Amino acid sequence: MEDDEDCGTKDIQFGFRRFRAPAKRIYANRNVFLLDVPPNPIASWLLFWMPQLVCWLQRLLPEWFLPTTVILKERNPTKADDYENEIDTYLHLRSLQGTHIPRLFGEVTVSDPHAQRYRISKRPTPAILLENVEGVSLYNLPTEELGNPDLLRGLKDIYNLLTEKGVVHGDPKLHNFLRVDQRIVAIDFELSNPLPSDITNELELRDLVSEIAQREKQAQGAGSKRLVSGVYFIEGGLQVRTDLRSSSTTTYNEQRGDEGLSTLGAQLPKVYSRHGRVGLRPGTIYGGRGGEVER
Repeated sequence: MEDDEDCGTKDIQFGFRRFRAPAKRIYANRNVFLLDVPPNPIASWLLFWMPQLVCWLQRLLPEWFLPTTVILKERNPTKADDYENEIDTYLHLRSLQGTHIPRLFGEVTVSDPHAQRYRISKRPTPAILLENVEGVSLYNLPTEELGNPDLLRGLKDIYNLLTEKGVVHGDPKLHNFLRVDQRIVAIDFELSNPLPSDITNELELRDLVSEIAQREKQAQGAGSKRLVSGVYFIEGGLQVRTDLRSSSTTTYNEQRGDEGLSTLGAQLPKVYSRHGRVGLRPGTIYGGRGGEVER
């Protein structure tokens, strides 16, 4: 995540509610913003006087019960399919929202008075509002913490859940996974696909472990000890040993490179192929584990 860039205010139309919120860009060169949502007196009144109705109303009118901060992701006009793809994936993974993936509050339209002065089109921009998950990107963790067996098990658990739902994440990078307390949360589903019968999520999991191994190699170059030497694969999937060593307190967060893998990575088959781009369209069949099929 980049340093926050103040982008002024944005006018948001969400269902029956319209509000203006300060926005900060949180990823360079991406239309992803952190919004400070103004307090809503209607929600405050209901929470005080009619708390028994709030759970029902939150599902019916989510616009009135937004948290104080949310993530706004605007549609990129050059990647409209990715935008629709992400919405479809969040809806399909509804049961994982709020625990293993961010909660999707809904679709909105965004008007930016300042930006519209310089655009030919004055039409509002479609966007989605997502839960602001307060966690740490795995990419920003110190290398010795990436080698923690509990974290590696958490990655395996999230991929098991995606497999059960018949979904491939599509963008297996440490940036796209957050550590939140004792669990792992996956984010950014623009490139997600239905899980084909001939591809398993183990391939993506191998990519993530290889990225950790690359970080290990870089840390070794800085004088750190091997941190993930207890991770290995067998036919049944990812196996994690608990005898990992982490005596160094050095934190190391170099940029990722392609110059090779560590000893761990060299023991794993390299995966050069990438899953083809398959948009999630109405009627798409998701094949889950054990022949389970969901629509």
